[in-house]
Amino acid sequence: MVPVIVIPRKEIEKIKSAKGWILIHGRRKVGKTFIVKNFIKYDLYALVKRGGGALLEGGPLKGTDNYDQVVEIILKGLEEGKTVVVDEFQRLSEEFIDSLQMHHPKGKLILLGSSMHVAKEITSRKSPLLGLLSEVPLSLLSPIDIFYHLSRSIPTEQALMLSPYLRDPWTLRYLNKDPKETILNILEYSRSAIPALIGEVFLDEDRFLSNVYESIMRSIASGKSTLKEVSDQLFSKKLIKASDPSLVRPYVKIMEDMDLIERIPLYDNKGNYYSIKSKIMELYFYIDEKYNIESRKTTIIKEVIDEKIPFHIQFFAGELMAEILDGTFRYYMTKDFDIDIVITKRNHPVLVGEVKWTKKLKQNHISTFLKNTEKFNCKKVLISRASFDTKDVEIITPSKLLEMIGPYHS
Repeated sequence: MVPVIVIPRKEIEKIKSAKGWILIHGRRKVGKTFIVKNFIKYDLYALVKRGGGALLEGGPLKGTDNYDQVVEIILKGLEEGKTVVVDEFQRLSEEFIDSLQMHHPKGKLILLGSSMHVAKEITSRKSPLLGLLSEVPLSLLSPIDIFYHLSRSIPTEQALMLSPYLRDPWTLRYLNKDPKETILNILEYSRSAIPALIGEVFLDEDRFLSNVYESIMRSIASGKSTLKEVSDQLFSKKLIKASDPSLVRPYVKIMEDMDLIERIPLYDNKGNYYSIKSKIMELYFYIDEKYNIESRKTTIIKEVIDEKIPFHIQFFAGELMAEILDGTFRYYMTKDFDIDIVITKRNHPVLVGEVKWTKKLKQNHISTFLKNTEKFNCKKVLISRASFDTKDVEIITPSKLLEMIGPYHS
């Protein structure tokens, strides 16, 4: 096993440099509490419980179930000029939010919230805290952060293989030098945790995880990447009244807001390619949906991991290149072939690329790629674990990819 690594993600400096009061929000298990407890100095920490009470650090009590007492302790801390952290603040009443404005700008308030709709409300035009909070959204670990820091603990090639799956901070404790064993361990020890996490996300948003929502996630995880394909699937299950993308679009939009689903814009097309944002979740639902009762067999899970690693590296590499180049990652689909990566700036391509996760590159790989990308007048790259001597296209190995992100962590 590899010692559990702590990733000083880029958002930490944003939090430290933010002036005044701060709102940190993101879905459950993206590392909000971990960041504050390990990287931010505070005087009082209050974790609000669902019943309205709180667990406290640095306060006069270790905890209380008295709601009024919780509010009193928080507001007194601000009056005394302390840095006060309120975790799961959305569990407090609207009256508490209203009262906060009366204490601004005393002390330093850091609000942590798992509810995306509450976070939106608190920064909306009607909110009493409008303009009083610096907003720091948290999602999965950025491609640069995860790949760079994994590469400091394990060989670079293995780091690239694992990066798509370990962007969920809670998965880092399973890190092993063997990528397949790491992924297998996450799946085997999280059989109940992953669906429970999805349920918690819906609970935080005061929404019911209906058959429609779950079926959309399972459809996308199993490879239905357009709303038309998803609506076809749900109609076949009699979950919607017609095979109409407009019937699933509102559900998908809600799950995008929940940070569960992401859309990748298609190049040369107004459509989008949809996928589950967390690749370890996507892998879990793919296996469960496709193999059902056999999904618990280790041999089957290992075979699927082998099958899916190159596919997930492909999308991770696209997001990584977009972050490096400060561009937009797009996917390109035609009836005859797809192109894995198109990075654009102001809608113009600056890089087009393909992932060939093979131990040996061949000339026909390069020839086919060049033929498929002949309409693109920009930089062309092949990302591969194998090097190849050619002047026609730039070959980017995992080590070369690491060199490209080096300046971001110098």
